[in-house]
Amino acid sequence: MSDKMYELYQEYKGDSLTDEFIDQAFDIMMRDELDLIPYIQDFKIRKFSDKLLGVYSNEDRSIHINREAIARQKINPQLLALHVLRHELEHARNLKTLYEGKKDLESTLIYYSLRAYAMEHGIDYEPNLDNLNETFLAFSTKLCYETDPGERIADIKACKYIVNLLKNQRDSNELLISRGMLYYAYTRGYKDNGFYLDPPAYEFLLKTGMFHDHYWLKNRVEKKDYCYDTRITYGLPVTYSEYDKGVINKVKLYKKEWVVDKDRSNYE
Repeated sequence: MSDKMYELYQEYKGDSLTDEFIDQAFDIMMRDELDLIPYIQDFKIRKFSDKLLGVYSNEDRSIHINREAIARQKINPQLLALHVLRHELEHARNLKTLYEGKKDLESTLIYYSLRAYAMEHGIDYEPNLDNLNETFLAFSTKLCYETDPGERIADIKACKYIVNLLKNQRDSNELLISRGMLYYAYTRGYKDNGFYLDPPAYEFLLKTGMFHDHYWLKNRVEKKDYCYDTRITYGLPVTYSEYDKGVINKVKLYKKEWVVDKDRSNYE
């Protein structure tokens, strides 16, 4: 973790959120992420939809940050700005992962998340056995924001970045909030159907019409017997016990007095 980022955060903490802070934070992040430069061609701080805090465009390979919207949220604005920045940067990493075409679990799930883009740009790595329509797939992917594997991965990595930044603060309220955000990132998309928890990754594939991929992913998970950390990270099956107590222990969240907005629809 960059000491410069922590120093920057400490310098601006408690002040109004400024373009200067966001610009400097972005520069510090990019110094450690030179491999992402081809996937981040533009960076702007601008006002757009009141609901959106940040946006990454796969087409333009650009990151746009809505400072005014971030400043209006009921949370430390510098802390939230860093989270939004990192979230969008992780989307750029997802695009890089797609082009690498690897077959590990994370790469596979990111491919599912970006399959409409892959089809449009002629980098679809798997046969289209479900006769997927590119336009419908792009639309249905947006509707499945909560269960989208790429969104979950970006959110988890962004939250972990903030927790690691503040980990030496011990029991500070900022660290507590950050761990609460990480808790919601791990549990996002899981739904109790009365018998078991529907895994987000499976639900995403079913609702976007990728039925063959759903079948293959289930077989892969059953054969590999992935550990708990892998399953909760990538939205795969977990038990009630793993969901209720496992995540709290994993993020070291031993208190219940955190308040975090669970609506993640303001990141793209």
